Amino acid sequence: MFKKIRIIILLLILASVSSTLLLQKNIAQDWQGTLDIRIIPVIADQKTQTQSFINTLKDRQFSNIKRYLIGQAKTYGINLENSLNIKLEDPITTIPPVVPGHESSRLDIMQWSLKLKWWAWKNELPDHHLGQIRIYILYQSPVDGYALPHSTGLQNGLIGLINARAVAQRRSLHEVIITHELLHIFGASDKYELQNGQPIYPDGYAHPDKKPLYPQIKAELMGRSVALNKNKSEVVGRFGHTIIGNKTATEIGWFKNTPLP
Repeated sequence: MFKKIRIIILLLILASVSSTLLLQKNIAQDWQGTLDIRIIPVIADQKTQTQSFINTLKDRQFSNIKRYLIGQAKTYGINLENSLNIKLEDPITTIPPVVPGHESSRLDIMQWSLKLKWWAWKNELPDHHLGQIRIYILYQSPVDGYALPHSTGLQNGLIGLINARAVAQRRSLHEVIITHELLHIFGASDKYELQNGQPIYPDGYAHPDKKPLYPQIKAELMGRSVALNKNKSEVVGRFGHTIIGNKTATEIGWFKNTPLP
């Protein structure tokens, strides 16, 4: 009898989790309502220099993200003028669990996912709700010879973890990275090779029908880089060099009504 009760409880928990994930997916792709996006700076290295930089951040410094998404959505006949609420929150000092590498086992990823959910729950905002998208920017002061880990965006939980340098000169690059991870949360897939970063043809190319094909002029946002030739590409660092392509638009729930620029 006790075993049956445990099974019933487990099934109820799984059903609750499944319904929550489905609801969050629908929220992330509901372009008719308002998307509540919160930017939460994290003092990831506990340095005074990093704290000082974070203290200079303002809401308006993230407004380019909203403008970019509104502009790109218009090319697909979607009006997002009143759909995006992006707000900067106060910084925190608690650091999330380290994202597993590409070669991590499924068990490692599952354990990390559970730890992240626990960390996110402990760091919820006072007005947190189920549809709130949280983008944690892990700011660190520059260190010679140290490359930042990859950022990540999760539709499961509506959470983004962005690794960023605490320097004003990287602001445009950070905008691109944040938006790339936001699109993951909205349901978009990566469109570049993990091994070498080369954009995947055709979906990772901004203009796959261009003749001659190379060099590409812009990058598809989820492809990250401008393809210069079949084996060489250049990572973009500002919105003006990117577009959101047809495959990505389909994945996030936009529908193509007009030609791409």
